[in-house]
Amino acid sequence: MLTATGVGLLPQDEPNRARAYLKARGYARLDALANLLMLIDRVQIDAQYTGADYMMQSEVLRASVTGFVRGAQILDERKIFIEGQEAVQVTVGTAMYGKNGLSRLLLRPSPATPEPASDPTLPRIDLLAPNTPAPTTLTVEGNYTGLIIDARGLKVQPAMAPRILKADGTPLYGVGNFDIDMVIEKGLASYHRDMGAARSDPRAGSNPLVLRPIGVYRRSAATTDVVLSDADAAKLLTEDARTGFLKQLKVVFVVD
Repeated sequence: MLTATGVGLLPQDEPNRARAYLKARGYARLDALANLLMLIDRVQIDAQYTGADYMMQSEVLRASVTGFVRGAQILDERKIFIEGQEAVQVTVGTAMYGKNGLSRLLLRPSPATPEPASDPTLPRIDLLAPNTPAPTTLTVEGNYTGLIIDARGLKVQPAMAPRILKADGTPLYGVGNFDIDMVIEKGLASYHRDMGAARSDPRAGSNPLVLRPIGVYRRSAATTDVVLSDADAAKLLTEDARTGFLKQLKVVFVVD
């Protein structure tokens, strides 16, 4: 869920304190909604685009997102004091995924050709560890319930549409691998800052396969995509063929 907070001061020229509170609450809600819209601007959709990039290309989308934000729920409201003056603080929030989530607006085909990268070497795959070749035979354990990608130390940023790639750039996991309505409903992955939280995530299940990327796919905008060795890629696909955790979007990233 995306959340944002706003503040409104109680007008001192309003003698009716109940009416003053309601006015301040209205100001705080508008402030929170404006902050939520700015937060959506900064949402990383994939390695190439943010929410702002999408909305700059389409006035219709900008209007749709603005209308969507107006419907955000009030999650919390409380009276606070700012330098001795009474104020109301309001927190609003909206779902990222699901029928009423932000994903139904932003997880759509890219709106335009990307701007040329400021660094001519981008995009590129950076391998930070040797690529282990796939073995000729694989032992299938067949009991994995999900996938945890341990991307700590790789400067990977959370995104709505991350990808998992092979060392040659072949996509193993991403928006293009699934029905878009399913991705909009569930999201491709969840993110955590530590392994304990990742293992506790329902997406991982009771026995997740944990893989460490050997590199990342770098773009000028962000680094959201990870690269697996050929050996790990083969293991991932073989195990998924047995239990289908990728097809159920049961993927968790651990990032810094």
